[in-house]
Amino acid sequence: MQITSSYGVEIKKQNIPIRHTLRIYRSAVSYLIQVYAESWEELSQIDNIQKRFNAAEHLVHETKKNRAKYDFDLRFPRLPSYLRRSAIQHALGSVSSYKTRFGLWERGKLTGKPKLVCENHAMPVFYRDVTAYALENRADVNNGN
Repeated sequence: MQITSSYGVEIKKQNIPIRHTLRIYRSAVSYLIQVYAESWEELSQIDNIQKRFNAAEHLVHETKKNRAKYDFDLRFPRLPSYLRRSAIQHALGSVSSYKTRFGLWERGKLTGKPKLVCENHAMPVFYRDVTAYALENRADVNNGN
């Protein structure tokens, strides 16, 4: 039997590469939340979760066979695929949750109008063999967008 455990740790200010990674990752999630909120009508029609994820990824990631509708790859160049996919998953979950809560509010089953929050405290999962993605020497990356 294989046992897997997880735990949270405090990130100290001295760990600059992880702080850069978090800034970039959170910017990517914020950007994707805006994209998927705008495209939710199209995405919500897809019932299969994996197909919805694939459609969401195709909106923002270019390949030989896919032309992306949004400029995510230009805004976040060389973002590793595991971080891109994690950001997509987080953004889809945020938009889906917002839309569900908004629908409940419209029907009077929820008090207080929900807000779609793009600024977030998203945290990527770092596995044992995956290291932080830091762009300390890339001044042109993200530029605060």
